[in-house]
Amino acid sequence: MKKVNKKILITGGAGYIGQNLITFFLKEKYKIFVIDNLSTSKAIKKNIKKHINFFKINLSKEQKVKEFFKKRTFDLIVHLAAFSGLQEFKNSELKSLYNNVLSTKNLVQFGFKNKKTKLIFASSAAVYGKVSRKKINEKANCVPVNYYGLSKYICEKIIKNQLNNKKVSYAILRYFNVIGSLLNFKTEEKIKSLFDIVGNNIKKKRYKININGKRLDTRDGTPERDFIHIQDLCEVHKKIYKYLKNNKKIILNCGSGKRYSVLKFVNNFEKKIGRKFKISYKITNTNETETICSDTNKLKMLTKIRIKKNNLNEYIEDYL
Repeated sequence: MKKVNKKILITGGAGYIGQNLITFFLKEKYKIFVIDNLSTSKAIKKNIKKHINFFKINLSKEQKVKEFFKKRTFDLIVHLAAFSGLQEFKNSELKSLYNNVLSTKNLVQFGFKNKKTKLIFASSAAVYGKVSRKKINEKANCVPVNYYGLSKYICEKIIKNQLNNKKVSYAILRYFNVIGSLLNFKTEEKIKSLFDIVGNNIKKKRYKININGKRLDTRDGTPERDFIHIQDLCEVHKKIYKYLKNNKKIILNCGSGKRYSVLKFVNNFEKKIGRKFKISYKITNTNETETICSDTNKLKMLTKIRIKKNNLNEYIEDYL
């Protein structure tokens, strides 16, 4: 009997995480469908697009979503589509929030006629808000401090309420700081993380950077973050899809379980290139979390995954 390839729909597939996931899943021999309205992304690379089925659709438009799913069902939907950049939310906080919430509402309403369709939703550590020095686990209270975190938290609620009623299996993955690439992306095509900014500045021979504060309650006074490499994150998605075949739902932190300060990774870049940066410490975001780190016990227990890339030098390689 001929094996039928699983059909996967990736929303927001033209974005940084999306194109990496597509590349990863194509190697796993899945049949890939992609929805993106291309409002915050560049077109999908030609060498990827020829292997997928692409649809330019705005998920916040209910009728468009309804029409798309009339004659289509999928084995798995990975829902990445969202406004996420600081710039989008800075320009229009409520519009960005409504976009994320409406897109998720419409997808949940029309995308799961078949109860066998699984969902992986890309949430964020931003749902936790400002947190303490302790590693944060999935049972921690969610108190978002910005509209982006709030939009993800509302989407989580929609998924829980609606898909529990439909008896559909789903996973809510709370991404920490995703970095790196499986592709030869130019840095400007990523997500404007601090790694991207530093890497870009080096390419432009502009050796200066601002760090958001230097008197925070952290080891060296600068913000601390938990980074997860995109290669490890893709592996997590593969493992979670397998997990959902026998389990109904899961909420999971996706981080490395290590925290690094912003100053430390700037210093590591300096060592790699043999040149000092001019560092300023102007506070540009008063709502920024001082320190955050994922408790990865649940991730490791359920997926049996071993985070392969978890040190700064490995992270930096993708940006030089």
